[in-house]
Amino acid sequence: MTNCITKEVLLSNIGIPSKKIGSWNIMITNLIEFDPTIFDYIVSPKPDFHVKKISNLEVKKTTFLDRLKKKYINSVYKRVNFWRVLREIIVKQQRCQVHVIDDFSMVKAVHYFASREGLRNKLEILFYFHGFCFNYQNLIVNNIFSIDKLILLTDSSYRKMLSISKELPFEIEILNNGVKSDIFFPVNEERKKSLRKKLLLKPSSKYFLWVSQDRPKKGLKIILKAWTQLIKKNKEIYLIVIGTHHEIKGEKIIWFGRKSNRELNTFYQISDYYLFTTLWQEGFGLSLVEALKSGSKCIASNIGPISEVLDDGNLGFLVDKPHVVKSWVDSITHVLNNNYNFNKKNIDLEKIYDFNTWVKKFRRISSISPLS
Repeated sequence: MTNCITKEVLLSNIGIPSKKIGSWNIMITNLIEFDPTIFDYIVSPKPDFHVKKISNLEVKKTTFLDRLKKKYINSVYKRVNFWRVLREIIVKQQRCQVHVIDDFSMVKAVHYFASREGLRNKLEILFYFHGFCFNYQNLIVNNIFSIDKLILLTDSSYRKMLSISKELPFEIEILNNGVKSDIFFPVNEERKKSLRKKLLLKPSSKYFLWVSQDRPKKGLKIILKAWTQLIKKNKEIYLIVIGTHHEIKGEKIIWFGRKSNRELNTFYQISDYYLFTTLWQEGFGLSLVEALKSGSKCIASNIGPISEVLDDGNLGFLVDKPHVVKSWVDSITHVLNNNYNFNKKNIDLEKIYDFNTWVKKFRRISSISPLS
């Protein structure tokens, strides 16, 4: 066995670095801005901007012939344009470690073309899955068994994976998300009231915050129905809604439209409670962690990994039946009336789910021994 230099290559079907709204693309953009040595190459569509010390290699669009091959020969041709760029890197290097995030078709294409051209032994595929669980059929159809390492967001995701498949023939790592503690942090009451005044909000009222895209599985319709009941008995509560394309109207509802991730910290800081109303098994809930670290008290759906993210309810109130409107009415009423303790263990919010810790773990996971 001889030592050799491994080149780190990120393959992304989204232009990276990115300014677009989204969870993982923001985290990866933050990563490379913080540590531009993490990747040697980024292969993606045109990025929104460039970072020094990283080679951005822009992929060309698939040709008409590629699209025909995808339709009539093999679906791997959907990502053949990425392979062409990656191949040029591989043939010049002794070895490459390929990072793929949530893109099943990318994994399938890289493994297929590398194997066909006798280059598979020169690369290692790391697949970062930011969902909660993929079904067994996805494992087979997308040839996920071909990866070398799977990186999951939570322990509960790992346990769920084991429950659907007895065979997971690759190394698995757990990498919780992390956010910047110097951006998402609590403020004192005086600062909170000052920020509210700037936003033309009442300084002493109770504010609930909901942040997400307006997709049915995010649960906005459920909470809006619950809100009409809650305001009947609670006169000084308001619901702030951010992220929807369409204006949300209603009594005691304030709509702020769509905001970039860099603008959200103020809204977390001025809110008393954060409502995470997901109706599906999210991978992690990045906005939930941003709100938590900003001092907003979290009331969240008890689905998938959310209990783990909130330390089994020690860091937030878990709603056991989030698809039921009454559960939200009862849960919020209970929280308002009973001075619920949202940090039962007095966990240091600055240290938990910290971005710098996440970067260190990301680097550790990427550190591998040379192949023989």
